[in-house]
Amino acid sequence: MTGAHIDDFYYVTAEALCKLHAAFPVRYLLLVEDLTGPIRWDMTGLPDRKSRACFETLIWLAEHGLLHYRSVEPRDVGIEGAVLSQQGFVLLSGRLTWHHGETTSRIAALQRARAERAYGDLATIIEDLLGANCHWAAPRQPSPLVKAASIDVNSDDETDGSG
Repeated sequence: MTGAHIDDFYYVTAEALCKLHAAFPVRYLLLVEDLTGPIRWDMTGLPDRKSRACFETLIWLAEHGLLHYRSVEPRDVGIEGAVLSQQGFVLLSGRLTWHHGETTSRIAALQRARAERAYGDLATIIEDLLGANCHWAAPRQPSPLVKAASIDVNSDDETDGSG
């Protein structure tokens, strides 16, 4: 089991890459609050840990060649002019195979996992993408990925009609 900060990293990475892919090749304003919700500022004017980690994830993705951006928004609330790099676009368009034989593009798998709120799958897909982006690792034959078990989530807003 991973720590919450790693789960947040996978979530923000998936959200940012999906937004940039949907806008590609047009540059896009990626704001922290659009990815993780409103920024909570402390009394000294610093953002909360989750918002700061979100911003640093965007910078990390750029430093590792997955996206480019023109400038940082004041107070580190986002990045302006963000666009997928060629490398990021190719990696998202690349194919992956699930253990049961289903083959799909990484972007389609990410979009599906986001829609189904399958956060375990998001982590698996992002790990696969980052592994494929890793230049210092030994070449590897892609192995089929194992999907996380589906969890049926019932909303508290739903009523049984007896109300």
